[in-house]
Amino acid sequence: MLVMPPTSCKQCDQPLVEIDHWGERLIGCPMCNRWQTSDGEWCRLAPDDIVALRAIRKLDTIRLG
Repeated sequence: MLVMPPTSCKQCDQPLVEIDHWGERLIGCPMCNRWQTSDGEWCRLAPDDIVALRAIRKLDTIRLG
């Protein structure tokens, strides 16, 4: 049986995104600031990083919308 990874946050139901954070691949939610590393550890980004990520995501939404 193949188990697909979740595509939305369990807390806020927003789509999960994949980012490169200083060379480390993280998958998580920019709204909740919960990120999982490739080895399964959970972390949070620094406030400045999450503000920048949300701004980039907002620009992408404006361009696509």
